[in-house]
Amino acid sequence: MQALSLQALDPIAETQADPNSYGFRKERCCADAMVQCHTVLSNRTTPQWILEGDIKSCFDRSSHPWLLSHIPMEKTILKKWLQAGYMDKSVLYPTEDGTPQGGIISPVLANMALDGLERILRKKYPNSGARATKGKNKQVNLVRYADGTPVQA
Repeated sequence: MQALSLQALDPIAETQADPNSYGFRKERCCADAMVQCHTVLSNRTTPQWILEGDIKSCFDRSSHPWLLSHIPMEKTILKKWLQAGYMDKSVLYPTEDGTPQGGIISPVLANMALDGLERILRKKYPNSGARATKGKNKQVNLVRYADGTPVQA
């Protein structure tokens, strides 16, 4: 059922995706993200600083109310998936936030939750990216890549 819903949701997610989002997307990979990093870091107006971040427990902490109000799919089905919980040693643990662990639809839900960040940055820093000129405003570039690999604290 998740695979069928993903086939319907994925084209919508792709049309709304941030241009420089590379993780968990068809026809995009880590190498594409690296090329974009090289592109934004190899010009004359390269920013002085690089911020690398990791969203700890991104899949575990996604807001159910936000997902239910913003993901364009059948709400009853989505709600059931989000609240299905998980089993460990024959014990059912309910889920109050986060997306289904190992669910085929979880990566697209996470991407849709993060999409819009690049647009917000472009609005706040309008002279960023390709239009940036030295000495004019602060330059900000966003290159987002996710691979699902747990990070050790």
